[in-house]
Amino acid sequence: MTDRHIMTEDAMNTQSRRQREFRQREQKFVNAARDIIRRESVSNLTMDKIAELTEYAKGTVYKHFSCKEDILCGLCLDGLEHLLNQFEFSTTFPGTCRERILCLAMSYKQFTLQFPEEFDLLISCRTDNIRDKASPLRMQQLDELEQQIIDLLKNLISQAIEKDDLCLPDNMKQDDICFGLWAMTFGMLTLDRTDPTVRSLQSSDTDQLIRSQIGCLLDGYGWAPLSRNHDYDLTYNNILAFLNPAS
Repeated sequence: MTDRHIMTEDAMNTQSRRQREFRQREQKFVNAARDIIRRESVSNLTMDKIAELTEYAKGTVYKHFSCKEDILCGLCLDGLEHLLNQFEFSTTFPGTCRERILCLAMSYKQFTLQFPEEFDLLISCRTDNIRDKASPLRMQQLDELEQQIIDLLKNLISQAIEKDDLCLPDNMKQDDICFGLWAMTFGMLTLDRTDPTVRSLQSSDTDQLIRSQIGCLLDGYGWAPLSRNHDYDLTYNNILAFLNPAS
């Protein structure tokens, strides 16, 4: 190996190390933002507090995030990466496509408990107030991650159609079902977390609501196996064991 090759390899190793250090430092800032929001709320998050908590100069924080809104998107991005991993795992549940849909929904519910700050930011990060201030790269990464998550759901719908578990009416598209499932689950989880009026309702617990409402929706689509032909209580218990193997 020539001296030139050795120098090139050393330069690549140095660059790789710097990139790794950059990512690790950025993750520290995201974790610090999460801690501050958890203790003090989003409104009290500042770049100064992130710098103080991580013991870095504020200028170093700005090398990673252009503003408060940008780091909020970074926090949301961090949460979506975890959600994507959970969803990818959920699609491996040993069952029918419909059972895997339920597994996705229960995995989503677990995500809201593990990453409550990120879940709350999912809506606000889509507002113009944040989108206009966050870096274009961060917003592009958010869009790409969300698309990957949506594609997992769409793929399950496509598989169900291919297996003849689901037959779409002429006036309905696959994306209609995808939108309905996503809106129902996200809406229930959002209201359960944020709306005090919902707590005044004498409704079932969140898990039961998700199961029953998704069951009614999919039965209405004629998505087999229908509730009357399958023990979805057993499926639910199997899903909990699948998602929480250590418990």
